[in-house]
Parts: sequence; C-alpha cells; structure tokens
Amino acid sequence: MTVTTPDGAVDLFKTLDELDVPKGYRAEILREAEITVSPPPIGKHQRNVKDLDRQIVPHLPEGYDTEVHLEIRMHHIVKSTMPDLFVAPEPALDTEDYFVSPDDVILAAEVVSRSNSGNDRVEKLGIYAAAAIPLYLLIDPIRASTTLYFSPEDGHYTENVTAPFGKSVEIPEPFGFELDTSRFRTY
Repeated sequence: MTVTTPDGAVDLFKTLDELDVPKGYRAEILREAEITVSPPPIGKHQRNVKDLDRQIVPHLPEGYDTEVHLEIRMHHIVKSTMPDLFVAPEPALDTEDYFVSPDDVILAAEVVSRSNSGNDRVEKLGIYAAAAIPLYLLIDPIRASTTLYFSPEDGHYTENVTAPFGKSVEIPEPFGFELDTSRFRTY
C-alpha cells in the first residue's frame, strides 16, 4: 500500500501507520522513501536488551523511564525507528500515539542483529545523530563490543568510546554509572 499527499509525494508516515505488520516484526523508516520491516529478534538479542534494562533502570534520572515498544518518529528528517530500548520522560511515554518525539529521548540503544547489522551500525547511527539524541549505545554481539556515541553536532556524533565485552563503559550524566558489558551475550 502506498499513500500519496496532494502534491503526489508518498506519505511514508501514513503508510507506516496503516501497515499490517505481523506480530513481533518492526516497521521503520531508515532510508529515503523506504519502509524496512524486520523479523522478531532472537532470544540472545532480547536477553542483551533485558540485561541493559536491568542495569540502566537504577540510574534513571528522576521522572524518566525505559521503553522497548514505542517508535521514535523524526518528522523533520522523515525517519522512524523502533529502538531496542530508549529512555525518555514518563509523561512523553504516557502517549496515545505509537511514537514519541526525538526531542524527548536522551538515550537510544540498539543490539546489533545478524540479519541487518548495517541498520544498527550505519543507518541508525546517522539517524540518531541527525535527530540530536544525546547518547546512542550500540551493543554488538557479533563483534563482542559495546560502543557509546555522544556529543551530536551537525548530524554526526563527534565522540565515541568502544569497549570489548568484559570491559565497562562509562555512561555519563544524567545516568552516571559504569555499564558492565561482561553480561552481554555473543552470537
């Protein structure tokens, strides 16, 4: 199904909203004029997400929470992602929509999938930087490493730090804790 606007342009957000996506699949706008549908993640992938959630929750800023089901919709760059986990203010998460604004997101996290590693390593890296999301955490079970990207400027993250699984990664304020990467599983 394709939905067009009065000027003939495809309205990707409307099309995305009207898609009948099978249970567990994710539909995202990662590339220009294209909706990407990804299969449900494997168990090890989800265990890594759960381990991240367990570690981050005790360090959440007051009034913030983690989310794993809503999308981040970036109208200004015509992109939409469904991160494996992100952090936003509780009032923003208490929405009647299926999405939140990137302006509310202070951290987005992805666990690299075997079937679409480029989406997490390249596409989403660029999208989150362009949306000025302050922190992007990439857990890579294929490379057994964790990378934190930060300081977005002019559509790019200007700084990053990578650690192999087993070494900790400093998650800066407003979280302020050492992420234990030894808990993450490899594929």
